[in-house]
Amino acid sequence: MAFQTQITARHVDISDRIREYAAERTSKLEQFYDGIVNAHVILGEDNSPAAKKTAAINIEVYQQQLSAEDSADTHKEAINLCFDHLRRQLEKYKSKLRSKEKDVHR
Repeated sequence: MAFQTQITARHVDISDRIREYAAERTSKLEQFYDGIVNAHVILGEDNSPAAKKTAAINIEVYQQQLSAEDSADTHKEAINLCFDHLRRQLEKYKSKLRSKEKDVHR
């Protein structure tokens, strides 16, 4: 079951290649939990002198919203860091669901 991914660029121009990469990485989150309703990727730039690239990914699952935000030298690196954070969050969410399901049947 595919979910809708919205990509937003805040105060920065991003290439179609980066947009495709962000959509591809968020769609891979479905490997860890297939109940994702939608995803929103926000790409931007820090105001610091280093001008780091930022990425934030918000995903909606049943009755909950999971989010990750990170910054790196490139948007791809920031997206990958967010992906790793969300992967761990989804695994934890999934294990909590499983433990609740077991308690229901007792």
